[in-house]
Amino acid sequence: MPKGYQGETCAEAIRAVMKPGEIVTFSELFGRIKQRGSWKDDSIWQDLMAVVVNLPPARHHWKSTKPFLFLHGDGRYELYDPKVHPQVQDE
Repeated sequence: MPKGYQGETCAEAIRAVMKPGEIVTFSELFGRIKQRGSWKDDSIWQDLMAVVVNLPPARHHWKSTKPFLFLHGDGRYELYDPKVHPQVQDE
């Protein structure tokens, strides 16, 4: 698995570029991740899907990934907070 410029995985880079309470667009988040490593676009897209808590098909496809992002209905992303966001169902 390719590592970023600081030795992190793509998923770790995604978490590192997000601040608690911050809500960002896909374009902004994607740009931040691209600055941290030379991952292919497809790798970033797949990692983004894998770490979204409210994307049930991803939970079945990437079973070993621990999700941490909440995807808003308008396509913006935020770090998941169970105290703020709805409880996620896997079914």
